[in-house]
Amino acid sequence: MERPAVLVILLVRKKQHNRTTMQVGDRVLVNRPIRKEVFIIARVEIPHCNERVFVTKSGGDFTIGLKLWKADYAWNDGNKMWTPKH
Repeated sequence: MERPAVLVILLVRKKQHNRTTMQVGDRVLVNRPIRKEVFIIARVEIPHCNERVFVTKSGGDFTIGLKLWKADYAWNDGNKMWTPKH
């Protein structure tokens, strides 16, 4: 008796990385009153505050930048950056 050949088809899906935590080096889209700007996360751990991150234009740790609330941003897989939830 001959055994029938088994054809295995594997569907390759595009992996979706649903990030839940911000990491150093990630991009963040910040809505300013006049224009939108892209910043780079420089520090995730700020002393005395676990809910905020420090972002700068260059990504340097000790340059002029902004402190943002982590809860106000969500990961956008299409743009590969954190965007405002509103």
